[in-house]
Amino acid sequence: MKYFVFLFFLIFSFSYSQTKTFVGVVSDDLNKPLESANVIAKPLQEKASLKFAIADNRGRYRLELEKEVKYEITVSYIGYVEEVFILESYSEKNTHDFHLKATGENLKEIVIKHEFKPIIVKKDTLIFDVNSFANGNERKMKEVLEKLPGVEVDKNGGVTVQGKKVTKMLVEGKSFFGGGSKLAVENIPADALDKIEVIDHFNEVGFMKQVSDSDDLAMNVKLKEEKKKFVFGDVEAGAEVGAGDNGFYLAHTALFYYSPKTNVSFIGDANTIGKSTFTFDDLMRFGGGVSSFLSGRKSLSDLSSFSNDNTDVLKNKSQFGAFNISHDISDKFSVSGFGIFSKVLMASKIENNIEYLNNTAVAFENKDRNAKNNTVLGIGNVKLDYSPSNKEKWYYNGQYQSSTNDLISTLNSVTNLGSSIFETINKADNISVKQYIEWHKSYNQNHTTTFVVNQAYNTTTPINNWFTDQPFLQGLIPLKKDETYTINQIKKSDVNSIDALFKHYWIINNNNHLYTNIGNNYESSTFQTAEKQILTDGSVNDFALTGFGNDIKYQLNDVYVGLEYKFRIGKWVNKPGLYLHRYDLNTIQNNNDYTIAKTLFQPQWNSDYEFNNSESINFTYKLENKFPVSNQLADRYTLQYYNSVYKGNALLENEKYHSASLFYSKMNSYRGITWNGMLNYSKKTKVIRNEIELDGINQFNTPVMTDNPETNVSFNGSVSKRIYRFNLKLNTRFSWFEYSQKLNDITTINKRDSQNLGLVFKTAHKKWPVFSVGYNKGFSNFLGLTKSHFQTDAITSAFEITVLKFWTYKINYDYLKNTYSKNQSNFYDMLDTSLFYQKKNNPFGFQLSVNNLLDVKKKYNNKFSDYMISKQSTYILPRAIIFSVSYKL
Repeated sequence: MKYFVFLFFLIFSFSYSQTKTFVGVVSDDLNKPLESANVIAKPLQEKASLKFAIADNRGRYRLELEKEVKYEITVSYIGYVEEVFILESYSEKNTHDFHLKATGENLKEIVIKHEFKPIIVKKDTLIFDVNSFANGNERKMKEVLEKLPGVEVDKNGGVTVQGKKVTKMLVEGKSFFGGGSKLAVENIPADALDKIEVIDHFNEVGFMKQVSDSDDLAMNVKLKEEKKKFVFGDVEAGAEVGAGDNGFYLAHTALFYYSPKTNVSFIGDANTIGKSTFTFDDLMRFGGGVSSFLSGRKSLSDLSSFSNDNTDVLKNKSQFGAFNISHDISDKFSVSGFGIFSKVLMASKIENNIEYLNNTAVAFENKDRNAKNNTVLGIGNVKLDYSPSNKEKWYYNGQYQSSTNDLISTLNSVTNLGSSIFETINKADNISVKQYIEWHKSYNQNHTTTFVVNQAYNTTTPINNWFTDQPFLQGLIPLKKDETYTINQIKKSDVNSIDALFKHYWIINNNNHLYTNIGNNYESSTFQTAEKQILTDGSVNDFALTGFGNDIKYQLNDVYVGLEYKFRIGKWVNKPGLYLHRYDLNTIQNNNDYTIAKTLFQPQWNSDYEFNNSESINFTYKLENKFPVSNQLADRYTLQYYNSVYKGNALLENEKYHSASLFYSKMNSYRGITWNGMLNYSKKTKVIRNEIELDGINQFNTPVMTDNPETNVSFNGSVSKRIYRFNLKLNTRFSWFEYSQKLNDITTINKRDSQNLGLVFKTAHKKWPVFSVGYNKGFSNFLGLTKSHFQTDAITSAFEITVLKFWTYKINYDYLKNTYSKNQSNFYDMLDTSLFYQKKNNPFGFQLSVNNLLDVKKKYNNKFSDYMISKQSTYILPRAIIFSVSYKL
């Protein structure tokens, strides 16, 4: 460690000694600061790099210049005449103020001589010039984004800019595979990128931007001119080498064609190294099919099994194909769509050591679970975009989705009372059809309307079979004595929803808007369950005779009207709103008809204050009501798991909760500091929570409505500081949750809290090797009938260097230590490395990569709940040594 510290200070001192700081202020001829002015220092000699800066809200700029280098420093600002200052190499001067003069010309008549600007800052848009940050050794878009100031890419391909998540990914202004980020950042070649545009408050309908109040953050990729009108991309194939006999392989292709009227993309992947092509967020976007103007409708299908982007399995065989196309038939009409196919076969093994709390019957349970899971998914989506004029827009989006999920698992449960083995076979089929139509029209500069209709249908039919040699859930299910026990269960759910919204936007003047909303949300569904025991003599023990088996018809209609008033006071923009909802809930089951009718007011408030172009704060508040879904109201018993039975409650009503959030963001380019923080608060005053009866390992759960409040507070924040050619970032995450829980007729107030503090240090110079190291400390606490406490220590580090021009070496190391009650602990560390070779302008590349170099067998994790502490061990893929060849088109 001392050598590392010495090396760090040596590099830092060398960097410091070779640079000098040059500062000043940019203002107009009346000394008014010109925020976001571009300051570019162009070296007038070879082997020196260009430097740039953006003026802050006080007009200040800071340049880190190389010593003994002559620079031409140019300052530009739209609407003002450029000013140039020559800094001689021998000059001792370290400050200069610029006073720009207005051109007095219209914007369209301005000609900017220096078109090259590394960063352009507009009101809602940041534009990065890729060549200013990339060194040419990057292979994919992800590696370029990681070098842009204020931009971060996580391991799952999620992108954040100044702490705000990118929710829409575009290429050449058009949605890329539904707008998900992972497929873009991990597949678009780095050498195809020209500029990256980040657009806040994004709206696809241009004339809606001033009234829609969109929270979307879009990233638009601008391609180089030479990458348009012909196919580009790459293909890669690899196989296991060395002593391993695991049959590891990978094959990947990403092909793109972009032209002014037609864009086509294809991504294919097949591998056995546990790499998923897309994330759960991407799947939710693909499976959404819901208009962005209609929020709050929950997803009707569970696609989580298709996005296990990890190696936490014994076997993972993945096949994936995706095709995306968009075509402009005319200037007014365009068609786009995508098709996705995914097939994943996984085998897993998990060990759980469970300590039960306040349980007189069972002190512990050791569970071993082996599972094989086979999932298949197909999605087809088409979108029509019609613009009769520049003041009217129509959209139609239709989607069909089909999936199957087959699971075979064996569970061995051992307690101090005995042991039992359960074999489970699950098969679930899911089909859904979703479509919506949108219409937007601007009548004049004061009046605009939106009309949206959304329809979705989903049907799911899971079939579950349990096999065991011992009786189980005694007293909770009506088992008949037999040599072996076979339980068959069928669940069926059909959900159909239709939502409609009409909204009128009235712009009274620049400081006052009035929005009128009229809408209706309708849902109709059925939920059916049936359980029975198949005896060895062929006879059937139907559980329906003893309170099992549900058949419920469910209808919920929500008709509402609302007013939103948006007003501006200086830089402060507010939008209070008041909605009147009429809810009608009707359920029919067991020959009983149950109806709830409620009229409820739901206020909301949104407030924004923009201090300047680089600093703002946002506050939102809502009072909401959430009604129970059909399975919560189904009041007959349902077998959930080998140790769990559930019974709904037909008399449940709506939950009521307050939610508020506060978001702050600031980027000070002069000091090289970026701040952002998000504070969330929610409080339920009417709560649906499961009551639990625990007998040994067996659980009986039923939901009840209570007036015991639940409070949830969380905070996420970060601050990053650029120190010469390094970046230092501090991350914080805190959460606190207080709720009431009834367990075995004892009601307690439980409190959960967690704190995480992380520090990351990395290099930030495109000519240097990429090096980062981070440390994260986490604490988790539970206080109820018992106390539980956990700690985590995590170290992450990465190193990347290019040597001899053509060789790129990467290494990633992760270490995680869990410490839990009684000072017991466990840890694991993961090491991945690779060596890549490719000559410049040569299409072929060669890579030798090693995943799990240390050949770690297990990962460890700790969990706790109201009544147990669990220590979990998950078996992972063994060491994989892969040699691959890639070809760049």
